[in-house]
Amino acid sequence: MNTPSAEQAQTRINEIQALYREWLRLKPKLEAAQEEWRQAAEVMRKLSAFYDREYLELHQAIENGLPVCLHTEGEYSVMSEDALWEAFGEQYELAWGWMRAAMKVLDRHGEHSQNDG
Repeated sequence: MNTPSAEQAQTRINEIQALYREWLRLKPKLEAAQEEWRQAAEVMRKLSAFYDREYLELHQAIENGLPVCLHTEGEYSVMSEDALWEAFGEQYELAWGWMRAAMKVLDRHGEHSQNDG
């Protein structure tokens, strides 16, 4: 590598400094997203427990005339045929997306060392 001029070096340092500044701006958002993911996982655990243990019996009782209100604030009712099932699928897809993104970061050093060696 040729020694860069002072101007080239300064330009490159400024570019990298801007990237580092961007990382510092994004890091708290990523930390917050991790916390939200943990919260969402707990919500989904509770939904799954309901679906596994209570849904079928309650659904059947409603089908047989149990007078309950299934009005929502705009979302599908948890007693609809597919609302919870689709939510579980969405969580699954999101989890794989996060896992793939994380693996790209975690494997980047191993991939380079294997390919370079």
